[in-house]
Amino acid sequence: MNRARKAALLSLIKSTKCGAFSNLELDSTLRSATLSPEDRALYSQLYLGVIEKKITLDYLLSRISSSPLHTMEAEVLCILELGAYQILYLDRIPDRAAIFEAGELAKRYAPAALSLINAVLRRISGEKETVFSYLDLPGKKGLALRYGYPRYLVSLWQEAYGKDTCLAIMEAQNKRAPLTLRINTLKSTLSRVSAALTELGIGHHQNPLCKNALTLEESVTPSKLPGFEEGLFFVQDAAAARAVDLLEAKPGHRVLDLCAAPGGKSFGAAIDMEDKGEVLSLELHPNRLPLIAEGAVRLGISSIQTASGDSSLPAPQRIASFDRVICDVPCSGYGVIAKKPDIRHKAREEGESLPSLQLAILEQGAAALKPGGLLVYSTCTLNPKENEEVTEAFLSRNPDFRRCGEAETIFPVGGENDGFFCDRLEKLL
Repeated sequence: MNRARKAALLSLIKSTKCGAFSNLELDSTLRSATLSPEDRALYSQLYLGVIEKKITLDYLLSRISSSPLHTMEAEVLCILELGAYQILYLDRIPDRAAIFEAGELAKRYAPAALSLINAVLRRISGEKETVFSYLDLPGKKGLALRYGYPRYLVSLWQEAYGKDTCLAIMEAQNKRAPLTLRINTLKSTLSRVSAALTELGIGHHQNPLCKNALTLEESVTPSKLPGFEEGLFFVQDAAAARAVDLLEAKPGHRVLDLCAAPGGKSFGAAIDMEDKGEVLSLELHPNRLPLIAEGAVRLGISSIQTASGDSSLPAPQRIASFDRVICDVPCSGYGVIAKKPDIRHKAREEGESLPSLQLAILEQGAAALKPGGLLVYSTCTLNPKENEEVTEAFLSRNPDFRRCGEAETIFPVGGENDGFFCDRLEKLL
């Protein structure tokens, strides 16, 4: 039994039964499993690929299987999805190998369904053209099935951004997300880190969205890169780094970072301030504060203080006491599906209460800002209800604020960055 396929199956079962977050499950398995470099790559491709294509795979399986999918045990469905994914989407794996390995997994985890699994996968292998023709449906339903997205997301993006941009978003987020390094200019420079990567033969380029960011052109483990332990850089998507650039933090400023963990925006602000001033990183969940504190130590940053608290509630001690405020609010995450493919399987209802929470956090961030100060509201989602509609609602209720420049919707096209939204607001004197 192939170790990579076994690991992928166990992760898929855990995701199906327990709702495990794909990024956390992936990291946990890669840390704990004894896999060769080749098996690690195959495991990642299989696990994330099945999650990415689950909507499509389940539709096709429902057309072929004599047994309804909703009656299947998780083990059976996951083995079918895993086998079908390899047959339909991975050209370098022979169909016979995918079917054989699915049978081996079935013998171990779903022996009663062995004949069903073999019959379904053999039919998919023998009738690929017919199987793919099942996806030739008109309209949004066809697009949703072909790209593996829920129909409500296709409708949302078409209505908000147009059909062409919707297609570009889906295509971009069906590819593996790039890794971007934000340079710690307290310790190094972009050119020095670039030279070290070049020496190792790691392809990279300067990201156009951020003044001090390098995007890698291949998959690597950040902690294995030269300079990681020394704190010469940290991982931060270029779109998130763009939000920090818009903040324009300067030496001597007091900065409040709401919903701060894992700390990337706090780190970026402190670096822009040359570590002179104060950054208060506020996080609802106390168990996430060590992520910020440990990252600051590695980067050699001393200006960051951490605290636990609910950013949506009034805090009289913080009123009008900060020069800059970062409101990177909880959101539906529709801009980071490339990194967290399970987001596409969330029910639409899960995000309906988010705008009211986002507005409450923005109100409290605004209350903490000094007159003349700047606030950046940001999300990693592509949904106007959570983005410009929130800041428009805020501005209509707060005439002492104005927008600085235009709000920015950053699309995840071109393989450079996540989808993101940034809006910079100024508190009038």
